[in-house]
Amino acid sequence: MKTLDVSQATAAAQAGGVLNAVLRADGAQFFIELETRTAGTAVLVTSNNRRPRAFRNPIKALEVIRDLGVQNGRFSLEAWRPDEAEVDRQSRPDRAEAMKQTHSNAAAYEKWFREQVQESLDDPRPNVPHAQVQKEMADKKAALRKRISARGAKS
Repeated sequence: MKTLDVSQATAAAQAGGVLNAVLRADGAQFFIELETRTAGTAVLVTSNNRRPRAFRNPIKALEVIRDLGVQNGRFSLEAWRPDEAEVDRQSRPDRAEAMKQTHSNAAAYEKWFREQVQESLDDPRPNVPHAQVQKEMADKKAALRKRISARGAKS
């Protein structure tokens, strides 16, 4: 079986070596086959493990075909069995647990943040204007600089 990853398929299509794309269903997944001028039919594969690239959504597969630069094609739905979607889906308990932990952390943070905001809103101390705070800080910096320069003059 001849294979092409996305970058190889894009280069082949741009060079005019791809005649058509075939969107082929198998179970609840879709696969892309490319009819080439010289090598016959090649299957679109993933770059890292060179397995046929599977799509759950045919729209996404069509977007990939368009992004490859292929304008013509066919589809084959004879082996399409959408009721097998849950059977084909791989279980990822590690990711599920990580996502649950992430949601839990986000909920705890949101609770803490809302408490902080409410505490700030409920604070009875007067709200000092920003300009006044800036002037007070500038006065403190000037006093500190004066003390530091006075110490340096004594040395």
